[in-house]
Order: sequence, then structure tokens, then C-alpha cells
Amino acid sequence: MTSQSSSSMVKSYLRATSQPSLISYDVFLSFRGEDTRDNFTDHLYTALNQAGIRTFRDDDAMDRGKPLTPELKKAIRESTISLIVFSKGYASSTWCLDEVRTIMEKQKTSAVYGNFRYDVLPVFYKVKPSDVRNQRGSFKQAFDKYDDEIKAEKNLKKKTALLLKVSAWRQTLGHAATSTGFVYRDGSESRFIYKIVNAVIKKVDNKALYTDDKLVGMENHVAEIESWLQDPSPYASVLLINGMGGIGKTTIAKIIFNLNFRKYDGSCYLARINDASNQHDQLLRLQTQLFSTILKRENEETIWNLEEGTKKVTNAISNQKVLLILDDVTTSEQLDVLLGPKSFYRGSKVIITTRHAWLLATAFKVPPKVHFIGPLSTDDATELFSLYAFHEHQPTEPFITQSQQFVHHCMGLPLALKERGTSLSNLRTNDAWEAKWRKMEAVPNPEVQKVLKVSYDLLADDMEKDLFLHVACFFAGEQKDYLVKLLTACNLFPVVGIKNLIDRCLIHVEKGRVMMHQLVKEMGREVVRMESPKDPGKRSRLWHHEDCVDVLQDQSGTTTIEGLVIDMQNIKETTSIVINDATMHGKDENADFDIGALEKMRNLMLLQLNYVTIFGECNRLPKKLRLLNWHGFSPNTIRGHISLEKLVVVDMSYSKVISFQINFNIMRSLRILNLSHSLELIETPDFVGLPSLESLILKGCSSLIMVGESIKKLTKLVLLDLTNCSSLRDLPTSLPASLRAIKISGCPHL
Repeated sequence: MTSQSSSSMVKSYLRATSQPSLISYDVFLSFRGEDTRDNFTDHLYTALNQAGIRTFRDDDAMDRGKPLTPELKKAIRESTISLIVFSKGYASSTWCLDEVRTIMEKQKTSAVYGNFRYDVLPVFYKVKPSDVRNQRGSFKQAFDKYDDEIKAEKNLKKKTALLLKVSAWRQTLGHAATSTGFVYRDGSESRFIYKIVNAVIKKVDNKALYTDDKLVGMENHVAEIESWLQDPSPYASVLLINGMGGIGKTTIAKIIFNLNFRKYDGSCYLARINDASNQHDQLLRLQTQLFSTILKRENEETIWNLEEGTKKVTNAISNQKVLLILDDVTTSEQLDVLLGPKSFYRGSKVIITTRHAWLLATAFKVPPKVHFIGPLSTDDATELFSLYAFHEHQPTEPFITQSQQFVHHCMGLPLALKERGTSLSNLRTNDAWEAKWRKMEAVPNPEVQKVLKVSYDLLADDMEKDLFLHVACFFAGEQKDYLVKLLTACNLFPVVGIKNLIDRCLIHVEKGRVMMHQLVKEMGREVVRMESPKDPGKRSRLWHHEDCVDVLQDQSGTTTIEGLVIDMQNIKETTSIVINDATMHGKDENADFDIGALEKMRNLMLLQLNYVTIFGECNRLPKKLRLLNWHGFSPNTIRGHISLEKLVVVDMSYSKVISFQINFNIMRSLRILNLSHSLELIETPDFVGLPSLESLILKGCSSLIMVGESIKKLTKLVLLDLTNCSSLRDLPTSLPASLRAIKISGCPHL
């Protein structure tokens, strides 16, 4: 199959599934009412329905003197099988002959559109197949009458039309009677009907999987996978569909299965494998389903243990051409149970959806192809959201601006767009939409949360979980190299951890920065909030402004807290409240805190106090601190030595320091000291107690006159940034030999 025809097939499927119903009936039943309506056909129709087979019966209530109605043609088009009951009087009905002609045309064209095979099963009820095929017996008598009508017709145009129609009927009956069917001459009709129903059950498209009718942004992904399916190479037997939770991996896999399962000797779709991974009996059930489905067993095979099941499945899939789709696989052990040694028959294809492609790829001798599913484009995301919110392809007034806000927040995640759109579909006022937005900001959608949290729950250990939560709460968008230095000191092994988070589709690195999807970040923060929903002081991390203020003011922090971020300047700029044209600010706008509130947090490692006023002695700061980020620091309120041996990063940018009365003493682990934009700073601190310092950043210290001679003690210093230190006139006579970069642009006196 060419890539062009593959693309056409995909487009046809997606168009079809966007309609309200692709298949309305399993069986279309065609018969001559005068012959069999009240006996055989009625019994057959009843048996089919009792077997759960949706059957359309073309009863004789319709006007037989007119052409087939659009409703009847639609019923034929929207069924998967046609049962044609040929009886003695069948050919005497022009309606029946037109009907069988439409059925056979449907079968002929079905392979062109979507590659769906349309089955036709003839039932020869008290007639011979050869009589139908060659128009003998009662069929000859019927066609003799049509021939007489042709001869009697005087109008040449009508005569020609009738001649062509009768010729088409003859040809159609010939084709229909050639198909393998069922012949009844005499004996038990009930047994004969039972035989027909069983055959229909086997042919009915029970394997087709349900997919949502709102499919947007799928076409290119499906077309690319369809192209891979055409590759006959034995090195192209396994494909991993990779992406974050809720991105559409399962939906795409279902589409691929529906398009292709008929083309293989055996096919099986195993859903939600991870859900069964911790349950022995559920894994047995999956093995049983796989084995019985591949071999098309009417009764499920009994499998007593996983080892027996693996052996049976291995034999089944290695001896025939199969299509296997394994949904939501998370470990290589799951693959071992379901695929054994992973030896496949030539032409077989295995497709696996996963959030951890790198780990699964190592389970195969030949590296599988990995197809990555990323977020939807803005246009596709807007369309998908609109289909759920408005049942239209674009937002409608007066909600266009608000729709853009919701779409942007979802960042192209189909699951979130669906959930958000659905929840808004019955809201008809701007106020209701605004209320929904405020609630969404406060509480993540539970369905989205549940799906995304699976990746977090599957992280290997507590260190990886802590690393993820640190990024979600504090460091999304931060430089990767910076995080590695900082979090290494927190004993989180970030080099390996960041790679594993990337492999789990929880983060990605873009232009050297660690990035995280907005909804994944919300998921991580919700994990922390649920540690203690009512008491923020008992959570491991605090970032929400009101929670931080409450804990600091009430001094209700505990040893559970590992990280805290509070930014007073940002809150002053963004949280003023306008009531009756008067501006009111929160009570905490000029809040001051006692250092005792921090002293209680003895396990605190990450502390960011931007433009926060704290009174007290430096020696009361928690001793486990690795990060002290204190923008706008004022030396007037805090005294003493900062002697925190585990500190790795100190960032006091925009401080009000003139010269450091606070000594950096015995900070042997400090690697980064950032005093940028401290506009009043005239001299650098004493560097004697900083033997590990690698980066000294004094950018924008426009009053800085001199860099102290103690800088020569920094034997590991790599970067010295003096950019825009416009008052600086001299550098020390001796600089560390370890320096790799000195930035002095904007220093006119050097």
C-alpha cells in the first residue's frame, strides 16, 4: 500500500468516526416477504437479536413499487454484514433485485474506503445456488417476465434502460450466489438457523474498539504509524508510542487497531496493562485473553500460572502473522509475561503505548521504533476544546477570550481540553465561566490529576519523587546545570534523576532549561498539598503566598518542611483588590517575620525569601539549608555570621548591602554566590570561608569600587561576572588560576 493510499485510508476513518455513528447495524437482512416473512425469516431475525446481533430487517411495509429509499440504502451502508435469503419468489421482486445490487456494490467498494471488508452471506432457502447463479428454475421464470417486458416496451429510451437494469440484476445474482453461504433443502430449520447465527457471530466486527467521535490532531500520527505497518522488514516489528499521560496514545492505538486487525491471522488489543501489573490473577487474565483471542477460541483457555501462560502465548504469536497492541505498559517485566522471548512470526506487528519508552526499548534485541506524541497545536487544541464546550469547531461569543484562556492553560493536552470543555458545556454566563476558572486554579481536575499522577507513582524511589516535587514546586524553567549543582548537594542524584524524569515524560529540557507541562506541575503541587490539606505547616514544600505568610506569622512550621518560597514584591504588584473604586491590600503587604519561624523548620533545605523582612540572628537559620535565595536582603534587620556549612547557593541579588557586616564564614560547600544588582554595594565580602566557590556574580553592582584581595583564596573559582560594575576601577593583582571566564563589559574604568 502506498503512503498516499494509507493517508487516504486514515482520512476516511477519521471522517467516519467524526459522524454520530459509523456502524448502526451488525446485519442487514434481505428477503422476499411473501415467501418467508412469517416463518423462516422471522425466526432467523429473532435468533439474531437474541444473540445480541443488531439486525435491520427490510420488511414489506415499504412501498415495493418505488426505488430503494435513502433510509434503506443508509441501513445497508451502516451495517457490517448482509444476509440475503434467496427463496423461490426472490427474483420476482424488483425491489429485492435492486436491494441485492446495492449490497454487492457496497461489498465491491468497501475495500476502497477505509479498507473495511463488507461480508455478504447468501442463504439459499429451498432453492439451489446454481439456480440463483445461472437464473434457472423460479429465477428463470422471473427473468423471462422481465425479458418479455423489454420486448413489449416501445419507447427506445425506456427499453434500453430496462435492458441495462435486467442485465445488471443477472450479473449481481451471479456474484452473490458465488459467495460461500448456507443451503437449506429440508430438515430442522432451527438447527439451520443456529448454524447461520454462529457464523454471523464469528464474522461480526466485535473486535472494533470504541473511539471518541471528536478526533482532532490525530491524522499525521496515524498516517506515520500506518506507513510503518507497511514496512516488511523483520527489524520493524515493534513500535513504542510514547508520551505523557492524557496525550492521546491510547486513542491513536485504538484507531490503528480498528484500521488493521482484519489484515492479520490473529489480532488482540490488551487495555490498561499497568492497572493489572500488581495483581497476579489480572496478569493471568491478560494472558488468557491474548492466547484465546489470537487463536480465535470460542471458549477461553484455562491458564493456571504465569509461566504456563507465557509459554502458550509465545507459541501462539510465533507461528502466525499477528497484530498485538499492548496499552499502557510500564515495565519490562510486563513485556516478559505477555511476550516471552519476543520472537514474532514474519510480518507480525507489535505496538506498545507507554510513558517510559527508554526502559521498554532495552527489553528488545532490536531497538524498536519510538513514535512520540506531543501536545496539540494551538489551532487543534482550540478546535478540540470547542467541540466539547460548544459542539462547534470554534469558540462562540461571548466566550471567545475565556476559551483562549482555558486552552492556553491546558497546553495542548487532549484529556484536559476534553475535561475542561465538557465541564463548561452547560454554563451560559460569563460569571459562571469566571467562577469555573477560579476553582480550576485552586483545585486541579481530579480526572486529569489521576491520569497524570500515574507517572509520578511509578517513579523508582523517593529520591526521584523528591526531585520531581522540587521541580514542580520551585524550579520549573530553571537552568539544568544550576539544578544539578544544587540538588546534588541535596543527595538527590539529579544527573540520573533528571534523565529518568525525562524518560517518564514528566519534564523536558529546552535550551538548557528544565521545563514542565503546566498540568504536570499542578499535579506535583497537588501531591504536596494533599500531604496535609488543612495544615500547610505539615507539608514538605510551601510556595503558595497565603500559606507561607500564615506559617511564618503563626510560627506553625514543622520539621516536615523542606522548601519554602515567598515573594513579597510580586504579591504587592499582583494582589491588590479593588472594592468600590478604593484599592485595598492584603493584611500581609508589609508583614515582618521573626527568624524563630524558620528555626522550627530544622529540615529546611531550600529557602527563597524575596523582599521579605526578617528580624533576628543569622545563627538561627536552619542548619540544613542548601539554597538561600534572598532578593532585596536588608542587613539592618538581621545580624551575625552566616555559618551554614551545607549551603551551596546564596543569591542576594538586589540587596541593600553597602559592605558586608554579615560575614560569610565557614561555608565550605558554597559554589554559587550571586550579589547582582546590589546597587549600594561598594566592596566585596571576605572570601576566606568559601573554599568551594565556583561562580561569583556581581553583575550590575554599579557602586562597587573594589574586589577584595581575598578573592585569590577562591582556588576553584571558574566564573567572575562583573558586567556593568560601572564604578569599578581596579581588579586585584592576583586572581585565581582556576578562572575560565571574567565578564567585564560595561566597566569603563577597567
